[in-house]
Parts: sequence; structure tokens; C-alpha cells
Amino acid sequence: MPNLKPTEPIVYRERVRPNLGTFLAVATLLPAVTLVSEPFDYRIGIAVGLVLVISIWAALFFLAPVIQVGNSHLAVGRAEIPRNLLGKIEEISKDQIFSERGPKLDPAAYKVFQGTVKTAIKIALNDPNDPTPYWIISTRKPAQLAEALRAKN
Repeated sequence: MPNLKPTEPIVYRERVRPNLGTFLAVATLLPAVTLVSEPFDYRIGIAVGLVLVISIWAALFFLAPVIQVGNSHLAVGRAEIPRNLLGKIEEISKDQIFSERGPKLDPAAYKVFQGTVKTAIKIALNDPNDPTPYWIISTRKPAQLAEALRAKN
């Protein structure tokens, strides 16, 4: 994750984690691994299953993309862009998300999706040297993120 200037205050920060259903679905691996290992020793299956489930939970939790808005920069995942290069900011509702992630999606766009988050924000770029037309970012709080991006420093 890129670091904004150490002295720059962060105006908005969000880690876009998967929803609870994703974590519960991963938990079903425990009985599955236990059942598969039953012919050998169920205790091995429980141990391996626990390690597997906890490892996947940790990866989902800690590797989730982070959105940070500073006074002069926007950082999403590994990418960072000065805020003065941001153009039109559009909130994507639950009704629009399917088409924005699918048929309307420009392949050159910078995309940070979290499949279980059904709202997003689309930010046009005003950088003539960048072939990326816009960023589309999954967020649970599109109105707050848009407000933070529109706020003047």
C-alpha cells in the first residue's frame, strides 16, 4: 500500500473487507477437510482445517484493499494519484453496479473490486499523460468517500 506523505493528514480511510457471509463460507472448509481426512485420523483433519480456515480468514482480513484520502492524494490499494488530477466523481448504486462492473466497464480503467460490496465510486481522471480513463472502486460508504474527495484542502 502506498504511503501518503507522512506529514499529510488522512481525511478518509476505509479497508474494504469481504462481508460476514464470505468468512462463514470459508468456515465450511473445516468440516470438509475433517471428513476427507476421516480414513486417516480426524484429528489431523481438524488441525489442517483450522490452519487452513484461519489462514484464509487472515488473508481476507489483512489483504483487503485500503482507500485513503489525504489533503493532496488519493491512494487505493497499491495506486496513488494527486487529487488535482481527479475529475467527475460519480457514486455507483446497487442498481448500477452490475452494468458498471460488466458491460459498461472500460478495460483500461483502474479497478479495485470487492465482490461482496455492492456499491462503488467512479472517478474520471484529468491526466492527459495517463491512458486510464477512470478509477472504479468498491466502497461501503460511497457518499462519504465522494464528499471527502470533493472537499477542498
